[in-house]
Amino acid sequence: MALTDITRTEVHKAIEEYDRLGRDAFLRHYGFGRARRYLLLHGGRHYDSKAIVGAAHGYVGACAYLRPA
Repeated sequence: MALTDITRTEVHKAIEEYDRLGRDAFLRHYGFGRARRYLLLHGGRHYDSKAIVGAAHGYVGACAYLRPA
């Protein structure tokens, strides 16, 4: 699967998980650090963009989530 396979649905699922776990637990779970440059703005809240995309990838079909490089 490619990053282009990630849709709004998967991103929303990752955001819901982020909100449920909290920032630090979410980042720890997926192995990401805090964003240094780019944040995702959704519903008036900021999210660590790379971590959201990495987690969202795991919601696409039978794909695994992406880990930081």
